[in-house]
Amino acid sequence: LLTSRATKLQIGTESNRSLIKELNYMIYRSRMHSSAVAALAFSSLLAFSTEVDAFQVHTNALISKPLTYARAFDIHNERNIHFLADRSMQPVTRATSSSTQLHTWNNDELQGSDKIKACIPYMLPLLDGDFYGKYIYQRIPPLGTIDELFIAPLANIMQSFPFILLLFFCLLSLGTRMNAENMSRNVRFNAQQAVLIDVALILPTIVHEGLEEHDVPRVLAEFGCNFVWFFYMSAIVYSVTMNLKGEKPSGLPYISDAAEVMTGPF
Repeated sequence: LLTSRATKLQIGTESNRSLIKELNYMIYRSRMHSSAVAALAFSSLLAFSTEVDAFQVHTNALISKPLTYARAFDIHNERNIHFLADRSMQPVTRATSSSTQLHTWNNDELQGSDKIKACIPYMLPLLDGDFYGKYIYQRIPPLGTIDELFIAPLANIMQSFPFILLLFFCLLSLGTRMNAENMSRNVRFNAQQAVLIDVALILPTIVHEGLEEHDVPRVLAEFGCNFVWFFYMSAIVYSVTMNLKGEKPSGLPYISDAAEVMTGPF
């Protein structure tokens, strides 16, 4: 009995040992699996942190580029501002002579005696086209009186000595261009504009002289003369008024543009 019990106890002990071995083996397997999972998790964490670092570096690079461009742009603007400030502080030098100063294209103001000098050239078209106002002077006696007192005597002298009118024409058209250093540009511009207004009277003068021997109805003759008189008189009044105000009379269509070209840039 004791032997049989000992045998059973030994068998139970062996089975317990085998069971313990199996449990130990299972514990070992579970520990291996846990280690593997931990290692996998750790490697994944390292890979994720590496990707995060790379993304952060890339993001910083993208952010730094606009900042770099903005700083470079600010530096460039600061340099330009300093350059312009330095240029503005420098004294402006102009070519001057002992008695005159060159006037540039953009100077449209008349000062001092230039206001009167700029009005004198318009005497040429005023005297040359005076006979076109004969019908207006008949219908408006005050204008006729003013014409008889101030304009008609000079116009009669010009007609009696045609070379004086031709000399005045050449003096305004050529003399002002040859004497540019001693005369302001605005005065020369007005001289050229007065010459062009007088040139515009050539065509109606030719037509008028060609129809003098023909019996033209008074209505047509009066309309044609009045039209020409209003044309050149309005141009003269506008130019003289602007000159006396100190402003450049550059508002005549076509004529002012041609006068600018004939005057030149200086």
